[in-house]
Amino acid sequence: MPRLDHINIDVSDGPRMVRFFAEVLGAEDGVRPPFDFPGHWIYVDGHPAIHLNVATRQHDFPRGMVNHVAFGVYEFEPTKARIEAGGWPYRITGIPDSEIGQFFVEGPEGLLLEVQFRRERPKDV
Repeated sequence: MPRLDHINIDVSDGPRMVRFFAEVLGAEDGVRPPFDFPGHWIYVDGHPAIHLNVATRQHDFPRGMVNHVAFGVYEFEPTKARIEAGGWPYRITGIPDSEIGQFFVEGPEGLLLEVQFRRERPKDV
């Protein structure tokens, strides 16, 4: 079955983005091959799921090249506590007619991160 292997994001402040993923997802900055450019590999559940390239942003560099990145499924309370402890702005929503709830968390440099959680399925009326 195909699965998301990783996402690659150009960032100007690598350490700040690493902290964001650590605080929101509980992810860790991990081992990265010795490329000839700076960056970080962020590990989620032991897998290098997020590759950050540290790049100099130009004024014409398009913001929002990545609309959002989604990870799931996490437990609601611990996830909410991590997001709030980091002071990251967020909103909570959900996928209609499903058990999936969503945090949409605003990260550094305009990144929007979706973190999914299980919720009770709406009861039929």
